[in-house]
Amino acid sequence: MSDPNAYYADGLGVAMYDLFTGGGLLEGDVDFYLEHARHFGGPILELAAGTGRILLPLAAAGHDVVGLDRSPAMLGIASAKLAARPELRARLVEGDMRDFDLNRTFALVIIAARSFQHLVEPADQRAALSCVRRHLQPGGHLILDLFDPNFALLFDPSPAALPPREARNPQTERLVRRSIVGREADKLRQTIKETLRFEELDASGAVIASEETSWTLRWSLRQEMRYLLELCGFTPVAEFSDFKGSQAAYGREQLWIAKAA
Repeated sequence: MSDPNAYYADGLGVAMYDLFTGGGLLEGDVDFYLEHARHFGGPILELAAGTGRILLPLAAAGHDVVGLDRSPAMLGIASAKLAARPELRARLVEGDMRDFDLNRTFALVIIAARSFQHLVEPADQRAALSCVRRHLQPGGHLILDLFDPNFALLFDPSPAALPPREARNPQTERLVRRSIVGREADKLRQTIKETLRFEELDASGAVIASEETSWTLRWSLRQEMRYLLELCGFTPVAEFSDFKGSQAAYGREQLWIAKAA
């Protein structure tokens, strides 16, 4: 079976990850996590820490942070960032959020940027949340971000449903375009597979590098997610639709704060 999350293996998807993550419905997520880290305290565990987009600001704010990710390529970028900041209290671990043992507990666990949705089987979701619960201190908190399914968008097979996004590569100053060129929604398994194309353009607009990759995500309804959290030993204490604290709303973010029960 092909890797459902080939996007994170290597290549332009990984190299350009920071350029295309954090905007749109994720606008303000880093500040949100910093605010709640100040409130809940540390130490902090970030699962699917990736390139360190959130881990580095948390560590720079003075927190003791551990970041776990299963992608060596993503961790390589995070490691290079940390090498330039040796004063930070941060550690990276290669591992799988479904089955890990760090031999310590945390006041706060964060799973950001919809990373939890790459667990496409319900059994994997339960396994990950059970691992989180074991790694939380009594009364510790989990912050979990997913997208709330917009069915009109999910079931639209046309790539035109999502326009391309563009950003400038800070190393080369060239324009990079990310397009969704294919979409397959499985209504029974609640999964969506997207094929993404990355293109790097020269000053004249000609494509000088192109690469296709894919990811697969599982969506969950709000009531389903609430039940899953409670099943795995959590009490949901807050539920938002964005990083400004707006109340729950259809088709935006499912931003959960849950306490270890």
